[in-house]
Amino acid sequence: MSATQIIRQKVFIRNLVVAAGIFLAGLILGTLIGQNTIEGLINQLGGLLEPLTPTGNLSVLLLLLLFINNAVKALGLVVSGILLGIPPLFFLGVNGFIIGGVGSMLESASGWRYAVASLAPHGVIEIPIILLATALGLTIGVESIKWLVRRESRVKPQLSDCLKVYLRWILPGLAVAAVIEVFVTPRLIGLISGN
Repeated sequence: MSATQIIRQKVFIRNLVVAAGIFLAGLILGTLIGQNTIEGLINQLGGLLEPLTPTGNLSVLLLLLLFINNAVKALGLVVSGILLGIPPLFFLGVNGFIIGGVGSMLESASGWRYAVASLAPHGVIEIPIILLATALGLTIGVESIKWLVRRESRVKPQLSDCLKVYLRWILPGLAVAAVIEVFVTPRLIGLISGN
């Protein structure tokens, strides 16, 4: 089965819908109750994140750090699917919660336009890519469950095909998202803020 045939499978489409549902549930929960949790976490990490403000040569460093961080996480989503699909779902729910909490915090501090400018430009690409990686992980998880209950399973070929999709679609998408996050998002935030 080719990498593109995976995306056409009914199982994959169902897994993509499940991933979107889990992300949406985490996003809503984060929006409703996550603001204080996220605010406390950001206050604790504020000193660590301050040196990464993208100025001058640090923009390229930040771009590489964001890309590598997201690429490793996305690869983890795909590969950890072998553990019955549980880790990708957990990560996705937590990620949705964090984004919802950050969005809610930004909206209450600076208004909805600022929140949208901070999250949407790169999120429009990054979130579907993460949903795709999660759906691939869940697809591998389905094969793992089949293997566990001694049914015919294609865990190894499925993993190989999913890694091809990762290389062909996920890595380039994350590279584009990182470029937007470093070079476009700050400019939009500046426009909204009047700076």
